[in-house]
Amino acid sequence: MARKRADSFKIALDTLREELRTGAHTAGARLTANDIAERLSLSQTPVREALSRLAGEGLLLDRRGQGFFVQTLSERDLTALFRLQLELLLIACDSERAQISDLDLDRLIPSDREDSTPRKFVLASERLFRVFAAGSSPPLARHLSRLHDQLAPVRAGEPRVLDRLPEEFGQLSGVMLVGEATAIREELRAFFARRIDVASSLIRAQDAAESIESI
Repeated sequence: MARKRADSFKIALDTLREELRTGAHTAGARLTANDIAERLSLSQTPVREALSRLAGEGLLLDRRGQGFFVQTLSERDLTALFRLQLELLLIACDSERAQISDLDLDRLIPSDREDSTPRKFVLASERLFRVFAAGSSPPLARHLSRLHDQLAPVRAGEPRVLDRLPEEFGQLSGVMLVGEATAIREELRAFFARRIDVASSLIRAQDAAESIESI
């Protein structure tokens, strides 16, 4: 019974996390354990546990007595998250870390089977940051992982707002492959400065996508 409950919790957690990352639930939407349990053919208890875990990770807002709601990011929130992500990556840059290999880079860009859209380079940069941080410090990598998940729904709109994503990824990954700290820091600052500059546009792009999906 305990094994079945643990499996149900993992199914609920993994499914909901991926749905939140891809923007399947609009910002501000209320999620109920009853609806999710019915949709996933699970009992409500592991679903509630999964919702609580995701609230603890900042992906949901737990309003006591009202339920769980999808987080809504303001421009100020988004800017703060980008800056925090940059600072953590700079810490990884300044510490001892494992070298990124050519094989690592080959695995970073999603195949066309996974994603054939320009969004693949958004996913590739996220994977690059995960590998880079994991080679430095597992605790730091775990903090960054939460930020990746929080930012994923908004970053999905980058292809509609930013140009040269393939070239940007190529330059960033090339610098990280060489491993020279000063050059990596410069590329990281440039990468996040681009996104902070268009934070308001990224928020609008997410809102527009959600409006279209709701029609």
